[in-house]
Amino acid sequence: MDLGIAFRLLVAVFCIVAPSLLFIGFVRVLDRMRDDDLVNRVMERVDEQPSGAPGPAAVLTGGAVSGTSQSDLVACSSCGLPNPGFAGYCGNCLTKLDG
Repeated sequence: MDLGIAFRLLVAVFCIVAPSLLFIGFVRVLDRMRDDDLVNRVMERVDEQPSGAPGPAAVLTGGAVSGTSQSDLVACSSCGLPNPGFAGYCGNCLTKLDG
C-alpha cells in the first residue's frame, strides 16, 4: 500500500473517532461535576435565602416571585404586569415603575 494513502486513511479515522471520544469524555466529566460537593453547597445556599430576598426565580418569571404577597407587588402603568416592590423597571416592557 502506498504510504500517502495509508497516512490519509489514518488521518480520516482519527477525524472520525477523536470527536466521539472527546464528547464521551466531556459528558463523563460533567456527570462527575454534577455530584461534586461544591455544587451541593451552592444549592443549599440557594435554598436558604430569606423569603423577602429576590432569588433566581424573580428573573426567570418576570418578577412574579412565589413568595411575594399582593401588597409587595407594583403594577406597571404601561402593560399592567405585577412586579415586585424592589423592581425599578417592568420585567415585561421595561417601563420605569412609579412604586
